[in-house]
Amino acid sequence: MQKFTNCPACSSHKIRFRYTAGTARKPKEAPQWSVYGCEDCGLVFVNPRPTWDELSDYYPEGWQCFNTHAPDEENEIKQAKKLNEYRHIPIPVGKRLLDVGCGGGSIIQVFKELGVEVAGIEPSSSAAAAGREAGVDIFTGTVEEYVAEKGTDEKFDVILCSHVLGATPFPAETLDCMRQLLAPNGYIWVAVPNADSPYARKLGWRWHSTDYPYNLIGYTPKTLGLAGEKAGLAIQRNYTYSLPEALRYSICLWQRYKWSVPHKVTRFFLSDERVESMAKELDSRGEGEAILMEFCHPQSLG
Repeated sequence: MQKFTNCPACSSHKIRFRYTAGTARKPKEAPQWSVYGCEDCGLVFVNPRPTWDELSDYYPEGWQCFNTHAPDEENEIKQAKKLNEYRHIPIPVGKRLLDVGCGGGSIIQVFKELGVEVAGIEPSSSAAAAGREAGVDIFTGTVEEYVAEKGTDEKFDVILCSHVLGATPFPAETLDCMRQLLAPNGYIWVAVPNADSPYARKLGWRWHSTDYPYNLIGYTPKTLGLAGEKAGLAIQRNYTYSLPEALRYSICLWQRYKWSVPHKVTRFFLSDERVESMAKELDSRGEGEAILMEFCHPQSLG
């Protein structure tokens, strides 16, 4: 275990114990994760932080956060061509895209089919090997290890980091490594759960996207932006996105936790139209379930 005496995002020493959390995916497991909050920037994080060895039971051999191919890859490619974007990213045809924490490479397989030059970085050796066997260039390790081994001469126009930064011990350092790999006019696209969304605040560690100990840090738009600025990056775009089905599950969790209402009952009264309307309303206020933030080199903003 590694004990933090200052905030991983803003370096403030004003950190305080908040509560002991349980494991979201193992609700019968006794609460064991000490969660602290920063009084200056609002970051929440597990402290002390378990090592990878201590987390080995949560990442069994063969664990992959993504498959090597999307379940309906052909249809996803078709839709991406229609919208000229994939996973909120305009298709950078003929340019270079790096996926940090790519799992088995399912996302970059789609970009590859769309005419993008792709590469990935993945710490899970089994997931990285599976992706390479499927024909994608994937480095086994962290982005920090990639920079240490390969250097920073090779640049990328788009760097994708989707729901990975919550598992990194030092977000500013991780983003700094991405900055070093970023082409002059490129951008880094980051997605993380929004710890400041309404159901995240109501449910605490019970919220599905808090997901301790797979996530060890909970971000708000402010704290994610601070980590990027500390890494020498500028915010190019900052917004939220609420996947309707994820929002539906959040509502079900809240009804079950607060009022003991079974999920199937809550779902019965939540029409697709109602949930989609709620999702749009949350995102219009920047309070959606996921933070989507684009970083670039400061000089790119002019």
